[in-house]
Amino acid sequence: MKLQNIWAGLGKALAGTLLLFCCMMLTGCVDYQLGVNLDSPHQGSITQTIHIANEANPTAQALLKQIQQQTRSVQGLYQVVSKQDVSVTIPFHTVKELETKFNRFFRVEDSGTPLLAIISNLKVTQVNAVLFERDRLAFDIDLSALAINGTQGFVDPDQLFNLSLTVNGAAWELKAGKKNHIETALWIPMPLGFGAVAIIAVVAAGVVVRNRSLLN
Repeated sequence: MKLQNIWAGLGKALAGTLLLFCCMMLTGCVDYQLGVNLDSPHQGSITQTIHIANEANPTAQALLKQIQQQTRSVQGLYQVVSKQDVSVTIPFHTVKELETKFNRFFRVEDSGTPLLAIISNLKVTQVNAVLFERDRLAFDIDLSALAINGTQGFVDPDQLFNLSLTVNGAAWELKAGKKNHIETALWIPMPLGFGAVAIIAVVAAGVVVRNRSLLN
């Protein structure tokens, strides 16, 4: 029994060592940057840049293929920058379209696809003022599936995945293996509002000039 216990212990130690070695070899294997850019109330884009160190890995190829398919499903542009780098641009014209396309992109029906590891949801709340539009964005990005098990805490998932989110230049680091909740608010100028104010100013100035002319 003692001999069996020794061999069992050695087997577990060897398995843990091999897993740790594999993880160290894959350090920094995926660099994924997700961005949301709102240029105006009627124009913006969702961007993604993905760098994969080992592009020949079958899982990496499956991931890139799935990203390409999901990009097409939301009328986005998928570009191959190099063997290890791709970029994605998904345009939108309203904040509601942003919400719809963002959530649709990450909703993968096939349980065998790598993107299922990322469970993401975006909720947009919009308030319109005369001159500005206030957009509140709430992101829930669950990366729990990227946690590394079986290494007794020797490997940090953040060493294997470099993940980030930017919204109009403001950046947040996403924690692999954890649930991420991010909220931000943006004030977007309303061109129609400023146009209306300009028209009112011109009309008011014309009325003042006319009244002065009549008085003279």
